[in-house]
Amino acid sequence: MHGTCKNSKEDGAREGDELPPRKTVGNTPISSDCKGQVISGEIEELHASAKEAVSAGNDTKASHFYTMAIDVLAKGLKKDRNGRARDEDLVALNKSSSGRLSELLCGRSHVYLRQGDIEAAVEDAETCTRADPSYEKGHLRLAVAYESAGASLSQQLEACERGLENCPQSEILVTRKWRLKKSIAERGDVGQSVVDGDKPVQPWGIEQTRELADNDSDPRHSMAAADLGRSFAAGAHGLKKDLDAAVRYLRKASDAGDVSAQRDLGLVLLDLAQPVEASEQLKAAAEAGDEEAASVLQQLVAEAQEKEKDLRAQLEKLAGMGDPRALSMLAEFGA
Repeated sequence: MHGTCKNSKEDGAREGDELPPRKTVGNTPISSDCKGQVISGEIEELHASAKEAVSAGNDTKASHFYTMAIDVLAKGLKKDRNGRARDEDLVALNKSSSGRLSELLCGRSHVYLRQGDIEAAVEDAETCTRADPSYEKGHLRLAVAYESAGASLSQQLEACERGLENCPQSEILVTRKWRLKKSIAERGDVGQSVVDGDKPVQPWGIEQTRELADNDSDPRHSMAAADLGRSFAAGAHGLKKDLDAAVRYLRKASDAGDVSAQRDLGLVLLDLAQPVEASEQLKAAAEAGDEEAASVLQQLVAEAQEKEKDLRAQLEKLAGMGDPRALSMLAEFGA
């Protein structure tokens, strides 16, 4: 590890920018005492079920499995009176679970963001970066959650820079950092603090997201396009489910290099029965390190191989009966 991520207040952020201890609404707080034991198969199964639910687009089911897995893993973790675990305890638990804690928190943050529970998404992403400061994906989740929460550009930039302190080789964080710097220089410190006094501000509405996604001159348009595309894909935030619109906006974000948009575009294209282009998008995301895309791509390859096996068996049966077309096709297969 290159260091530890501290919360905004500890890092010297402006008063009012830090995230206060959140009142638990939709998510279950970490509460565990793992004491260094190897994680059980039950956690692995719950994690696998959560990822399957994400792939199937069932966010409610996914958040349920993620929460169950986190509860099992984090049972008994000491917390202060604000419900916050110490950084060193989170790091120790993440290490003893071979990085499972940070993966679970990162995954659940992504699901909460898709569900529109932005405050919960921010909390999980922030805890993830504290559990494993060197986990690039956790910092990316936090950056996206801050943006969705309507955080000021300065606060988003601070989060990116903290991530780069621990993940200095992250090209995605570097790209986001300079986009934010450019936007601040051109437009000023657009946005609001994540909190206003003691009251969370309302995040941007879907129409504001649409306006930003359609404004190609704004450096943030690709990120907004990714969020809008996901909303159309899920029929969330008051939008009617529209896969064609989802493809249109996700493609804008994918073309700009957004890895999560490449993955989600691939999943939508699969729903639209366009497996060739879907595989191309999933491959791009997988090569950039997206585990979910790699898993789906592997599943597609396995299914294709199974179909080819079945086809070959049928052709061999027909060829054995003297069918000339079957003999010709087997010859093409190299049989």
